[in-house]
Amino acid sequence: MPTESTDVYDLKRQIERLEKECEGLQQRLSDVERDRVEYLQNVSHQIVAPLNAIKWHIENLTETRVSIDRAKKVLRSIYSQATLAAHLAKNFRLMSNLETEHALSALKEPLQEVELCRLLVNLADDFQPLAWDRDIKIVVDDNPFASAPPVLAMRPLIIQVFSNIIENAVKYADSGTTILISGEYVSGSDCVVVRIKDRGISLTEADTKKVSQRGFRTDEAKRKYPAGTGFGLYIARRIIELHEGSITCEMRNLDVVFSVTLSVRGLEGKARTRSAKDRSAN
Repeated sequence: MPTESTDVYDLKRQIERLEKECEGLQQRLSDVERDRVEYLQNVSHQIVAPLNAIKWHIENLTETRVSIDRAKKVLRSIYSQATLAAHLAKNFRLMSNLETEHALSALKEPLQEVELCRLLVNLADDFQPLAWDRDIKIVVDDNPFASAPPVLAMRPLIIQVFSNIIENAVKYADSGTTILISGEYVSGSDCVVVRIKDRGISLTEADTKKVSQRGFRTDEAKRKYPAGTGFGLYIARRIIELHEGSITCEMRNLDVVFSVTLSVRGLEGKARTRSAKDRSAN
């Protein structure tokens, strides 16, 4: 009785291996498609929500008898919802770049001197109407923050970092609490450290390490704000890493504190420092 040749046997083994690999690829493709559909549903829901709110507020303004005080409140709400919609659109643009390029390098812009205290005062003003709707105050403590030197950074991306963190704090802070923003210059490391503190959802130590991972949300966060995507803090971390800075999260008593550290000299200064060290080593 003829026996199967070694070549035929090896060929069958290769076919079996390729069939298993194809099954694995099909499963991965199915998972990616499911994630894509879920992502698009979240995008649609989050963009439509503030637009519907704006439409509803404008309809209120068309009423024949609207007091000046009522009109001011409605306009404030329109402003806050428009700010949120613009912020979400920027996040989705950045996320699309991360999904296709796997890097933010395509978004690199000229480095500029950025006064972080002034920047955060402006952002606090932008998000305050949204916070008022939730009975939350945003306060910037400018002492000693105001005296910190500017950092060399890509301004539009840094704006998105702090917008994401502040918007996250507004969503999850408890009603009647205060979001406190502070900062300081650390001369030893020639860095500016910004801290954003809110009191709301409690995080475990494990949560604080995972909070800036792509898509991560705690069960409590999902209950409090079901429509979130978990991309805001992930984008913030990626941008800060692009600047060779750091972002950390920790619990201090009942408060969640995000700390962002950026070099005053920026990427160019760090590059010069590394070059000088390399030359001295040689």
